[in-house]
Amino acid sequence: MIDQIYDKTSKISFSTYGDDFLRYFGEYRRIVEELGSEVHTLYGTHRRLDKLVLVDDGTLQNWEFEYLKITESTLSKIWDYNKLKSAETGKTMDSFIVCFDDPDSCEEEIKIGRTVIFAPIIKYLQKMGLPKQLNTIEYKVKDNRRITVLDELTLIFVTLSVKDSDKEKMVKRVCSILDEIDYIDMSRRVVIDSLISFQIENFVKSEIDKNKLNGMVDMQLSVEELFLQVERECEFDKGYTQGINEGREEGKEEGRKEVTDEVILNMLGQSFDDVIIQTCTGCSPEHLQKLKRNYLAGK
Repeated sequence: MIDQIYDKTSKISFSTYGDDFLRYFGEYRRIVEELGSEVHTLYGTHRRLDKLVLVDDGTLQNWEFEYLKITESTLSKIWDYNKLKSAETGKTMDSFIVCFDDPDSCEEEIKIGRTVIFAPIIKYLQKMGLPKQLNTIEYKVKDNRRITVLDELTLIFVTLSVKDSDKEKMVKRVCSILDEIDYIDMSRRVVIDSLISFQIENFVKSEIDKNKLNGMVDMQLSVEELFLQVERECEFDKGYTQGINEGREEGKEEGRKEVTDEVILNMLGQSFDDVIIQTCTGCSPEHLQKLKRNYLAGK
């Protein structure tokens, strides 16, 4: 589904870039810890915030990524989740929404009861001038100047900030820029290329063009694998697991290990270099060699 492009791109980028992601959207507090985002509602059901972090002033930040326009219902849902999470943790919660839709069609605040107004901080991608930022990045690359970490985020998000009719043209420009750059940190480059490949698959019509563009961004994992990887690295539900028995914790650890091995075996099947595999997965050289022996024995 199209909304998965926006949702997974945002979540993967948040976990990969951390403080730089916050700075990109105008928030300068620093992340102390990315927290488990599960919410237990009053009706016994479970919901998840998109991203929940503890920042350096001791408060929590809830980041939500909205593909469709923000409505009263959207704000009411976030308000309810924030109340529950604040009550659970005893900490103040600030809410941020990254919105991909038309700013003029969105609700920005709702009144709760007689005195309370809920107005989260909303960051509209369409208001950030990302196509102009892309022009600057192109000039930098042509002049052999290095792009910044924030420029990397523009490469990821610029295609998602323009109208549908411009998306194919924009992703082609991004691929041309990436084809000229070889100095981006390897682990971030894998993330960038994988996310751009996801955009190529969804926004480029011609199979010939898709193959050509994917050749420019060739250090790729599937977005599903990448999503599992960054979620695994976020110390799932740390700080909120009191009362969970030790056996369940061991089960979680074993499950994460199995997912890691699955990703590594997939990368081996695609002939990824050992250094890239270790950088992206955190796998030790010894464990990688063991998996390689098993992989080769099974061929």
